[in-house]
Amino acid sequence: MQPGHSRILIIFFLMISVHFSAQAQYPVSVSVPQKVWVTHNRIYLKDIATINAPAHLSEKIASIYLTYAPKPGKSKFVKGEWLGSRIRALNFYEQIQLSVPEKVEIIRASQIISQEDYLNYFSDYIAKHIGPNVRFEISRFQVKGDTPLPVGNLTVNVQHQPSVDLRGYVSLTLSVLVNDQFIQRVGLSGWIDRFEDIVCASRPLARDQVISNKDIHLSARNVSKIKDSYYTRITDVIGKQIQRKVGNGEIIFSSMIETPPLIYKGDKVTIIAESRALLIKTTGIALSDGYAGEQIRVKNTMSNKVIQANVVDQNTVKVQY
Repeated sequence: MQPGHSRILIIFFLMISVHFSAQAQYPVSVSVPQKVWVTHNRIYLKDIATINAPAHLSEKIASIYLTYAPKPGKSKFVKGEWLGSRIRALNFYEQIQLSVPEKVEIIRASQIISQEDYLNYFSDYIAKHIGPNVRFEISRFQVKGDTPLPVGNLTVNVQHQPSVDLRGYVSLTLSVLVNDQFIQRVGLSGWIDRFEDIVCASRPLARDQVISNKDIHLSARNVSKIKDSYYTRITDVIGKQIQRKVGNGEIIFSSMIETPPLIYKGDKVTIIAESRALLIKTTGIALSDGYAGEQIRVKNTMSNKVIQANVVDQNTVKVQY
């Protein structure tokens, strides 16, 4: 062997000797308690053990992968003997002082959304979308699909459902995220008693009666079980005609009223025929009911001829000239 090679070997063995001598001066120990809590999906030895060792060894020991964590809020047991076998796989195991119980319970830390918080999400959504000045009450509230969640920054999004009529039985869906990662969908449902000021009769109304301001008023009613369309503005009803008898205090539904014709069959009307140079007026008799802009048959009382004319107002029809 050449002298140069001999010197290299001597230096190498000296380094090894110093290395193990240094390690011997710093005893290495790993201690695992009987019960530990973890927060992540994958468990490494650093997550469950207390490690005392020089930095270069501590990092190797800490990075030993063990197993998947249980679901949030759940626990699992691992055998101490199995943990020891994972550590013994290290080539410097003889230096490690190992303290591991017979069984180790690993518990996944978790967080939950309380029933009260779910109710607040539900109520806030209803309040935001039900409309201004509408009072409501929630009953029979239920939560479905919620489970304990991983620890972390919680985000809850209520999925907007514009087609949902926010009265009676209402169901909504929440998306739950932790640290911006989707975790689960949760269903919320409840009965909404919705109270609105709606148009009601102030006195008994007869069939075919045209509604005036004194005939109706606004009254607070629970509309949750109402299936027919109702009115929340008096101006939408005034001038309309009742199709059937209505009792005092009864709700005025859209199916109960109709817009009366401007002209009724048999009414006397003024017939107007107009051009750029000529305006002719005469009288006539309406031969059918007519609404604004509608064409009806009218008998000219001067000539006894029946003509087609467009309804202008309650007293006037106009002939195309």
